[in-house]
Amino acid sequence: MRYILFFALLMISACQVGELTPEREALYQKNTTDCHKTPEKCINGYPW
Repeated sequence: MRYILFFALLMISACQVGELTPEREALYQKNTTDCHKTPEKCINGYPW
C-alpha cells in the first residue's frame, strides 16, 4: 500500500499545472475568438 501511495505522489509531483507545450499553446491561441470582431462566431457573447 505504501508503494502505491509513494508512486501516486511521484506522479502528482511530476505534473506541471498551468504550463502548456508550444504546440498546445498554438492550438489554444488559434481557437480563441474575439466576439467583437467576429460576432457570427459567437452565441450570446460566447464563442462556439
